[in-house]
Amino acid sequence: MSLCKLFHRVPVTFNQTAPQSVNAAPRIAALFAPGAVAYQTHDTLSADALLPEERESLQRAVPKRVHEFAAGRACARAALVQMGYGAVALPPGADRAPRWPEGATGSITHTDGFCAAVVARTVQIRALGLDAEPEDSVKPHLWRRICTPEELANLQAQNEAAALLTATLLFSAKEAFYKCQHTLTGQWLGFTDISIDFEAERFSVRATRSLQIAQHHPGPWHGRYLREQGLLITGFCIV
Repeated sequence: MSLCKLFHRVPVTFNQTAPQSVNAAPRIAALFAPGAVAYQTHDTLSADALLPEERESLQRAVPKRVHEFAAGRACARAALVQMGYGAVALPPGADRAPRWPEGATGSITHTDGFCAAVVARTVQIRALGLDAEPEDSVKPHLWRRICTPEELANLQAQNEAAALLTATLLFSAKEAFYKCQHTLTGQWLGFTDISIDFEAERFSVRATRSLQIAQHHPGPWHGRYLREQGLLITGFCIV
């Protein structure tokens, strides 16, 4: 991917009120256990939506990354404000995931023209994973990289439209699970380390090798998904 002109930090005044385009997302919150709060936006946000500590991590970021980062933090901050945390900074950690305030956990996702975040108190939900993808975005040349042999055979037996939808859902469900379990274990997984089975608006996750998360939270694990405005949105949590 070619790099655009580097983003240069400029002095800005942060407005603690969430941009008007950042709205509560109850359908996304419903993908998770009770206690989750979600916000979303379809808008492009600038660095004005960021706190100084967050902008420090973007001094060499390209504009697209700045806009995605700003939208994600605005959504997450709106959810945290609703939970009573106030306008706290969410700088990235060493693993690039947001550093959530004490007692809170969350997940952020962004794709072209859409961004969402979900947060919860850790006394209710220990970890969250949220992902969103355009519903036909995972093309056949990617399938062998993301699928187990069984999943690949299933895709190849479907017609083109159904296979594209299923492949994207597979990818998104695995991403949501990866994000959630990484919060608790720090373990990096490959796409074929788990397999996914789908039911109506739900999916189950099975490990294909030994995973650290299974030591305290044995599988299979279960998540939820929805289709909305051309997107597939998946959610996974561990309580």
